[in-house]
Amino acid sequence: MPADRAAPVSEVTPGVFRLELPLGIHGIPSVNGYVIAGAHSATLVDCGIWTGAADGPGTRALEDGLAACGFSLAQVGRLVITHAHIDHYGIAGEVARRSGADVWMHRLANLDITKYRDPDAAVDRREQMLADHGMYGAELESASAGLRDWMPVMPSIAEPTTWLAGGERFEADGRGWEVIHTPGHSPGHVCLWSAADRILLSGDHLLPAITSPVTFERGFERDPMSSYLDSLQRVAALAPALVLPGHGDPFPDGARRAAAVERTKRRRLDQVWHIVEAEALPVTEIAVRLFGRRLSGSAQHFAMAEVLAFLAYYDVRGQAHRLRGPDGAFRWYPVRGGR
Repeated sequence: MPADRAAPVSEVTPGVFRLELPLGIHGIPSVNGYVIAGAHSATLVDCGIWTGAADGPGTRALEDGLAACGFSLAQVGRLVITHAHIDHYGIAGEVARRSGADVWMHRLANLDITKYRDPDAAVDRREQMLADHGMYGAELESASAGLRDWMPVMPSIAEPTTWLAGGERFEADGRGWEVIHTPGHSPGHVCLWSAADRILLSGDHLLPAITSPVTFERGFERDPMSSYLDSLQRVAALAPALVLPGHGDPFPDGARRAAAVERTKRRRLDQVWHIVEAEALPVTEIAVRLFGRRLSGSAQHFAMAEVLAFLAYYDVRGQAHRLRGPDGAFRWYPVRGGR
């Protein structure tokens, strides 16, 4: 586990503070939490993970960051989780227990929470999905088990007290915020939007340097790529002047970034189509041709799951379909005249 350490704190706009919370797992150094200051209490947006502190549940970095903003953990009145991936949600249960905060999460976040309630079932489901699409043996076991790497940094499972649908509003120190449902990276992903000064707390929906993976998970969304593209267009129409992302530094011109990410995903969609059109292949081989190399471990799972999201986009539209080959793996084919 990474050692607990103080979170660097910066006031990114009046009354909104960024906490760079330590992660150190799978090469991700930190996750951003945000403190929205109120007159007597704070709204915390995302909270990080347990970091291995010997004397407690690893909230010291968060507590030190809150103190630098003028608040204690007990003064957190609302905890908004942008999405229930462990790096954003890991110590939410401990934060809620110690603060009594109202925990806001989108109702579709329950799909992710269910994985944490029964991680063995989630790993088995992922393993079955990857095996269906051409992965076997030790490679399959390594790619399927990534969830188990994350579970030790979540000391308890946070249960929301307020389930969101999108459109909910709250006010903090004179600034109004609206919940915007932005599925794609996760079915229950939300952003927070301040229309008065065009500030977007974007979670992992928009990041400054990379495009967030859109992964297909069995039993989740049927067409997550389409959900993500629609969400990007919705955010671009807001034209955020300042984006406060879940990882990395804040950046301006959210519409431009959203358009760039959409172009990247659509270019990948075209590449996947041309691969399928040229030869019937399982997802393992489509991923190699798309990304230019064979990945390993959790990176391979993310690559295959995103390829499945691209293929689901075509499958839903009747443009591609799959047939099981003699080795038991599905191969993907274009539908004649489908595109």
